[in-house]
Amino acid sequence: MSRDWRIILRFAILCLTIAAVFFLFDKTDFFAKSWAGIWMFWASLALCPGLFLFGWWMAITEQPVQNVGLMWLVIGLINFVLYGAIGAAYVGLRKRPQESGTS
Repeated sequence: MSRDWRIILRFAILCLTIAAVFFLFDKTDFFAKSWAGIWMFWASLALCPGLFLFGWWMAITEQPVQNVGLMWLVIGLINFVLYGAIGAAYVGLRKRPQESGTS
């Protein structure tokens, strides 16, 4: 595996870890009980764009959430793709100055 793919994979795995942390926090039901829960909710919106996209999709389709674990799995997969794209953009931007300097 090339160095670039490892960087992209690290970005993507980072997002799964972030989603897992928020899932565990959600399972302990701290989102509504304290000021830390409120801050954690806003942090989850900032760090998990999949949560925002999933919530937006659920609001449009008006579907109830049946399984919270499945919801966070979908959010984690959305984040995996988004953070992988961010990692690919990072690799692309990092390579661009090196390639133009050798021409």
